[in-house]
Amino acid sequence: MLDLDMTPYAAFVWPAWGVSALVLTTLTARAVIASRKWKLELDRLDIAADEAARPQAARSAVEPKERPQAALGAVGQQE
Repeated sequence: MLDLDMTPYAAFVWPAWGVSALVLTTLTARAVIASRKWKLELDRLDIAADEAARPQAARSAVEPKERPQAALGAVGQQE
């Protein structure tokens, strides 16, 4: 069977096992959290890329572009 009697070394071995388990658990949790964060970021970038890939004609037909005020000032008022 399993012999876990480490009488002279137990004070060193069991805390080492505990610290190792704690470190492995922490690293796993951090990896899962980072994975979720990067997945959300990738989804956000995919949505932005999809919006940018829409044809310009379709976008301008829905919303006519107006000249920005800075451009009007640089070119001058044309009537």
